[in-house]
Amino acid sequence: MKTFAVAAALAGGLLFASAASAGVNVVVNGDFSAGNSGFTSGYTFQAYPGDMHPECLCTVGSDPNATHSSWVTMIDGNDRLIVNGSTESPLPFVWREDVGALAGKYSYSLDVANICCNDSYGGPNLPSLLTFSFSTDGGTTYNPLAAYLTNPPTDAGLFTTLSGTFVLPISGLLRLQIDSGTNFPGGNDFAIDNISVALPEPATWGLMIMGFGGMGASLRRRRAALA
Repeated sequence: MKTFAVAAALAGGLLFASAASAGVNVVVNGDFSAGNSGFTSGYTFQAYPGDMHPECLCTVGSDPNATHSSWVTMIDGNDRLIVNGSTESPLPFVWREDVGALAGKYSYSLDVANICCNDSYGGPNLPSLLTFSFSTDGGTTYNPLAAYLTNPPTDAGLFTTLSGTFVLPISGLLRLQIDSGTNFPGGNDFAIDNISVALPEPATWGLMIMGFGGMGASLRRRRAALA
């Protein structure tokens, strides 16, 4: 029985270590499977699959073409943030989330796609610029992480993954934000999905060590009880 308990504890520790090394996404609803919860936007939210022809609207759904007759069709069934680019000046932010975060090195990734346009569209088709950044002072200053300039119509409907790492110098409030860099009305339309920001490596290793420490203490108590 004692040997079995040790084996079970070690197995649990290995599983814990695997989960820790993979990191935990601090972004809530980064895949948009929970609709428009967990984030804010300067764009007006339109319930899917409502009419997205007016500018400065966003929605959460699977198929851009179901909301706008000129946009591409996506049939994979995955929910994503679908955006009709704004013509306002200054441009409102597209997506924002504030999270409590520990100091350390983070990894990030997100999928972005140009969704304009399909063959029925005959107007000007201009690129849209998306930027992903973070702030540690509540939005007074931002640190850019990644930028993506669409290439319509060549890349319409094709997702590109932006990824990298950044260092958060101190623990506290981390603001993550996606912005559009152009206000051209033709072709400034895009989709965003799978936003991920992983917990810092020191934190995950610290949690793993605490887990092993707790298992060791449990085994010591068990041996004392059987003595």
